Amino acid sequence: MRSYRVPLVGPYNTRISAVNASDSTSGYVGVGIVGLMIVGKTTQASDKDARYVNCFPHTVADQITEKKRIFTVKRPGFGTQSTPAAGQKGYAIHVWAGNSNAIISAFGETNSTIYNGAASIGAITGRATSITETSINGTATITVPSTDNTGWYADSGSMTEITDADWPGDTETITGPFAHMDGFALIMTTRGRLWASDVNSITAWTANSFGATNAYPDTGVAAIRRGTYVMAFCSTHLEFWSNAGLSPFPLARAAAMTVKVGAVSADAIARIADTIFWAGSAPEGGLSVFQYDGSLSRISPPEIDSALILAGASNISLTTIRFYGLSFVLVKAGPLTYVYCVEEKMWHEWSSTTPLWYKCAAVPSGGTMVNYAVSNVSTSGKVFLMNHASLVFTDNSAAYTARIQLPVMDLGTNKRKFWHDIELVGDRETSTSAITLSYSDDDFQTYTTVSPTGDLSASRVRWTRLGSSRRRGWVWTHAAATPMRLEAAEGNVTIGTS
Repeated sequence: MRSYRVPLVGPYNTRISAVNASDSTSGYVGVGIVGLMIVGKTTQASDKDARYVNCFPHTVADQITEKKRIFTVKRPGFGTQSTPAAGQKGYAIHVWAGNSNAIISAFGETNSTIYNGAASIGAITGRATSITETSINGTATITVPSTDNTGWYADSGSMTEITDADWPGDTETITGPFAHMDGFALIMTTRGRLWASDVNSITAWTANSFGATNAYPDTGVAAIRRGTYVMAFCSTHLEFWSNAGLSPFPLARAAAMTVKVGAVSADAIARIADTIFWAGSAPEGGLSVFQYDGSLSRISPPEIDSALILAGASNISLTTIRFYGLSFVLVKAGPLTYVYCVEEKMWHEWSSTTPLWYKCAAVPSGGTMVNYAVSNVSTSGKVFLMNHASLVFTDNSAAYTARIQLPVMDLGTNKRKFWHDIELVGDRETSTSAITLSYSDDDFQTYTTVSPTGDLSASRVRWTRLGSSRRRGWVWTHAAATPMRLEAAEGNVTIGTS
């Protein structure tokens, strides 16, 4: 008999060729890549090998010994902050720093209503696609573009439409959010033009105040400010523009910074501080998630890229969130959400009965750290809340399950193993916290659930008499509305002679 110990964290799923049916996720018909119909298949590359659902790796370093310990931690959930629009889906959210951190949200798929907290500040035509803020001669102002090519703003009053005769949405199709720089409001059009308002105005526009994003022939996607540049995203390339004091259009292109990587949509671009993330493609094709923090890098491995292809470009959206001192990029790909932890540089999944994190925002200043979110799936009309001072482990009061699935283990030989026991090493919870052990001996085709259920509040969480196999994949599921932080599993096994 020999002992073994395995960490409960590792690289995300590595089997990109194993596209298999899923018992929990249905596919799409007629959505995604032309010529590919996904029926009854999961939109993830595989259900096999390592999977971490609703839990993520967290490295803890000992400053004295310089040793590192890696834990698998269950993500916190979302409660309710307010219910401004019962029966409606949410499409944008922003914490208005210039107005005492007011929570501004947009609900309504056909025509949106903009809310300050639970109070309406006006309806707009079309669906709001984003909310940003600026200062016009010292007056805090929010700006909202809409799917019907209109632009809207509000300072101390109600939402008001931009009605200037030279507003670019009157003659072209606007795309993406407003970007704000040095008193100018900028917005992209699908024609590949980057437009600027008159200085210190959101309402006044000039007919020829635009720059053509034509380093390559392309269509416009979105304009995002980063530092002293505006990043002009197109479908197959990215340009950088800065304020050169020109007239009537004030910006000039930094030609040497142009890169041949585009974005699939304005909805698939997000940021954490001055680091920009987006889903896009290189000229050779495919879909990947990229990061720009002064230099360009691809952060998605082939497994995630395969899942994005299955989901289809039109079903991909990005948002970001921070908690536990870590930064996360949420890549919603159809019904699934793949999550990248920036500090750990590792991927995992989020799952819930109803995903509540279509777009997230946070209080940007002060001593209170609170995250907010809206859902384009839930019709509850709620602004959801992740309060770090009072975390919950449910989503809108509904339980969700963390899943730790390890890759198949053979202990270096294909000889038969007789598994005597396995025990979890991790934090002891203060209240009952059920956790279930399952295993698969046929490469994740079928699973055996072990009885009884474990309890993370017990002094030991251990299972015995676990049968035999040549190779085994272990799975733990945790559906309790409590925290979970686990480091390893250890046990004893006898290796046979054949």
